[in-house]
Amino acid sequence: ATDPKRKGKSISDPWYSGRFDETYRDVVSGCEDFLDKSPDMGLSEDDVYKDYASMKGFMDRAYNFLDNFHSYQNCNNGRTHIGAISDEFASLFNSAESKVVNSGNWLSKEGTDFEIGNGSNGNGTSIWKAYKGLRIVNRVIHDIDLVPGLSEGQRNELLGQSHFLRAWFYFQLIKRYGGMPVFDQLFVGDGDEDLPRKTYHESHDWMMTDIEKAVTMLPDVWDDNNTGRPNKVAAMAFKSMAQLYDASPLMQNDLASVQVMSYDKERAKLAAQSANAVLKYIRDHPETENRLMSKEEYTNIFYWKVPPYTQPEYLWYNRKQNTPGANYNANEGFTRYVRAFWLSSEYAQGTGNDAASYNAPTQNMVDLYEKQGDDGLYYPISHPNAKYDDQKPYEKRDPRFYNNILYPGNKWGANASGAAQYITTYVDGNMYKTVVNNNFTNKRQQTGYLCKKYIWEGEDQWKKLYGLNRVITVFIRVSQVYLDLAEASFEATGSAMAKVEGCDYSALEAMNVIRNRIGIGNVPDVICNDEKAFRQAIRRERAVELMFEDHRWWDIRRWMIAHELFSEQYPIKGMQATPKNANHANVKDKSTLEFTYKVIDVVPEERIFEMKNYWYPFSMNDAASLNNLTQNPGW
Repeated sequence: ATDPKRKGKSISDPWYSGRFDETYRDVVSGCEDFLDKSPDMGLSEDDVYKDYASMKGFMDRAYNFLDNFHSYQNCNNGRTHIGAISDEFASLFNSAESKVVNSGNWLSKEGTDFEIGNGSNGNGTSIWKAYKGLRIVNRVIHDIDLVPGLSEGQRNELLGQSHFLRAWFYFQLIKRYGGMPVFDQLFVGDGDEDLPRKTYHESHDWMMTDIEKAVTMLPDVWDDNNTGRPNKVAAMAFKSMAQLYDASPLMQNDLASVQVMSYDKERAKLAAQSANAVLKYIRDHPETENRLMSKEEYTNIFYWKVPPYTQPEYLWYNRKQNTPGANYNANEGFTRYVRAFWLSSEYAQGTGNDAASYNAPTQNMVDLYEKQGDDGLYYPISHPNAKYDDQKPYEKRDPRFYNNILYPGNKWGANASGAAQYITTYVDGNMYKTVVNNNFTNKRQQTGYLCKKYIWEGEDQWKKLYGLNRVITVFIRVSQVYLDLAEASFEATGSAMAKVEGCDYSALEAMNVIRNRIGIGNVPDVICNDEKAFRQAIRRERAVELMFEDHRWWDIRRWMIAHELFSEQYPIKGMQATPKNANHANVKDKSTLEFTYKVIDVVPEERIFEMKNYWYPFSMNDAASLNNLTQNPGW
């Protein structure tokens, strides 16, 4: 259990995950077969089963295969955020790894390591990671009794985490592929792994047995040295999330069909009850320190300066907590992170492709933020009560807009000399010209926006402050549970006001908790009394609250609305802001500029999405090598 190259540091150390030596990495990266048959990763049984610490160290390696969608190259995604295959971002880089995915040809051999996972790079996508994670935790579950001297508490710790992680990794597979075989055993190469697929519901029901075991075995809290491991409330929140997926339209299809379906009301009822149980548990267990953060705290949800780099709203997150720079390139530090994901060259100080590689929020997303009407209530901008003026597009918007999005003319940050910097994504502004004149962007139009949600403001912040902060992948936070409850309750009852049996909240009440937290007040009566409008309100609220947090892609698929959202040739929209002042370049304070606004197509940003794209295809190799593996419809 000790790595000599790490000077005696135990591999069971809670911060060891992700730092094991080249020897182990080589073993791991060589595992490229479908559900690889070498779960020991090159270790002897004596190494693995020696004692509690050894087995814990082995199990901890499974944490390396959790998603980290903020991480540069974590999923072979290079410079492209997962949101760039939904309608959240336009990826401005001409060689964006999302390009093949957005072409709709998911069985192409070029570039499909990004998310779809048909390549052979074992270090890459979520899909290969899920198989590897399953392999590790299956061994722990299967062979736990071979470890001598385990106390009941130690046994529950190891099994609770392993059952949770097995369910989580399995969930990553079924939300992409649909129903899968049951992976509940060690595969030894005797043909047992060639198992028939189950339906989504059958797969979900088996997965629930793991989640239920995790709920009973995991502790209420971990000590500070183990922060980020799943606890009881994380398992409960995962349960409600998985049940909401199970109730959703896409998941009502069998293995042979992809049709637009309705929610399963009984399954939605279970999801609502489970979400309510999470909220009750949080209220009854203050020792967990979990809670919905206040309006005043909202801007700090993704901002830390001191350990343990977590917030009260996090229920389940990737415990791998590197500094952004250390995770990608220690010499360039945080600048490589911002160049790869969020900011233009004026901030990230990149040149060439580095100046053009960021992910720009879309007008599609900006349009989802509601506007305050004359009556003080907030409405969708399409509603007449909002009195939205397309030439004053950023007035009186939902406060989350100003928290998440940088728009033309914003003053934001300062350079190393202390001079104010501005968002010059307007026509003939510096950021605009950087994109349209850069060969690496294929002359794309800018969307007009930059992402603000995960980036802190300060003097030369991307150089001086990166070592003090963390960017962590959060899988589930408290606000999501309220939104899960709202959606599940509404789809179970057909009413905004009715409560599912045993629940403390109606769909409307759960929604209003989130809205009032941020200060936009209750859903207007005119919206909640209209079934179609209220369903859209639920989905809009979810998109806004969880924006850029790796939910949108899965939501538009499980709701089966992606083919509608992406029906145009160029469905991704941007804002073309043109300064009214011809001498705008000489205006020092750019925030004083006035613009005319026009919504444009972002060309050539495409999203080709057919009905077959609702389920990922199995690679040709997998389909050919496993006799009982049924390929998904249309592929």
